[in-house]
Order: sequence, then structure tokens, then C-alpha cells
Amino acid sequence: MKCIYCFQPIHPKTDWSNVLRPAIDSRLCEDCHNGFEKIDQGCPRCCNPRYQKICPDCDRESPLLSNTSFLHYNEFAKEWITRWKYRGDYELLTSMSAFLPTFVRGKGVPVPLSEERLDERGFNQAEAISRLLMKKTHLCFGRTHSEKQSKKTKRERLDAPNPFYATTKVQGHILLIDDIYTTGTTMKQAAAVLKENGATSVRGLTLFHS
Repeated sequence: MKCIYCFQPIHPKTDWSNVLRPAIDSRLCEDCHNGFEKIDQGCPRCCNPRYQKICPDCDRESPLLSNTSFLHYNEFAKEWITRWKYRGDYELLTSMSAFLPTFVRGKGVPVPLSEERLDERGFNQAEAISRLLMKKTHLCFGRTHSEKQSKKTKRERLDAPNPFYATTKVQGHILLIDDIYTTGTTMKQAAAVLKENGATSVRGLTLFHS
């Protein structure tokens, strides 16, 4: 088998742990697997790895109850995101199974793209993650088109009007899913719309925290 990312042959280690339970990260070679950095400690509310207590962004009331991120957004992760999200190498997402939980509670709701962005990209990265994690994905709100978040400064993100709008009522405890948590603005704006339209609570889940 070849690594899904670098295409080099995978040489699995043989020991009792993977004889009894095959490694779930077998689609990545050891070097590529080690290119990702797990977040072991961070802000208790958003997993910001630069803080060990509540970070300044979380030290205020928010419609987003908390956020869980699994990996640092390091240089290797940026290259991975570029290939998967912007160059359309959709199958790369399967390599994330090595870092994600096998069971997730809550009603999975992916952060939507605008219709224009969806046409441009060909798929919604948040919806793809949701389908990898959850048995059922709920599409219950939309998004107006605007400049890409990656092109905005932190101040521009914080000052931007809420681009999300409800398309249906929601109920229960929502797990809001996206790829990268940066300032938290996107997740908090989306959570506000979900709370206004019936959600009991909204927690976030992202692959990466920048």
C-alpha cells in the first residue's frame, strides 16, 4: 500500500498492538502521519494551543458553548489543506480518520458555503468532515457570499456582518463542524443563528486550530 499523501510505500510496524487491532492511520506513511501535530493541551473552551487556561477570545459570553480541535495548523497541515480543499484532492480526507474519534455525540451540522463558493470549490469541506464523523448530517442554514475568510485580517473577521441565515428550524444539541478554527468568528456567527432558530446548545468541532 502507498501513502495517500506522498505516495511512498507504507511499511507498517509489526507489534502486538497492531496485530490485535490494525492501525487506523494505515493510509498515511509514518513521516506524513508525524507531520501532523496533535493538540494535547490548550484553552479549555476552544482548544487554542497557545493557552493553557481560558484564552482572551473565550473570556466573554458566546453563543458557541465550546470548540474541540484535534490538530495544530502547522506548515504540513497548511499544505494538506491546500491539496484537499483548494486543489480538490477529496480522498485525502480519509487520512484524518487517524486523528478523529470513532464516535461523536450530537446533531452534526456543517458550516455552509455560499452557492458561489460551492460552485467554485466543488464540495463543502465542512460537510465532508461531517459525513466522515456522523451517521447523519443536517443542512439547516445558508450563507451569503463574501470575500474568503483566509484573505481577511483578524480585525476584518471580527467586524464582518453575520453572513449566515436560517433555512429551517432546528432542535436539540448541535455539533457545528468546520475545518479550521482561527478567530472563532465564523463558528460564533453560525452558532448565533442556530441558537436563534431553536438549538438548545451549540458546540464546535474542527480538524485544525490555527
